[in-house]
Amino acid sequence: MLDTLVDQLLIRRGYYDAEGMPRLATGAIVFGGLIRTLLVMFLGFAIWYSWGIEYSIPISLVLLWGYAVYPAYRQFVVFSEHTHMVEQELLCSSCRHYNESGQFCQLYDEHVRPDSIPCGGDDWEPS
Repeated sequence: MLDTLVDQLLIRRGYYDAEGMPRLATGAIVFGGLIRTLLVMFLGFAIWYSWGIEYSIPISLVLLWGYAVYPAYRQFVVFSEHTHMVEQELLCSSCRHYNESGQFCQLYDEHVRPDSIPCGGDDWEPS
């Protein structure tokens, strides 16, 4: 859990982590955006108390866009492109057990990767 939080705060790149599991998923992108938005809000209040509201609003808006919204948007674009690539390349995308929002097999509860199919094609059912 701490690794996920650090990944989201530092906006780390790369689709897979060291174990080969997907680092990006819809929930992770939203979680990271919310955590970064919360940090920007705290920083905005600190700026408001020290410099005043005339500085805190523009600085907070720029930080919100640059640190919370835009990175989440870029992560979602990378996630969507990777999902599209996986759907075109793998047999899993046409299976009824495939969950495209999390890119995992619901039958085996494992993430689908280009180098491994959870069932090996044995339990594939058309959707």
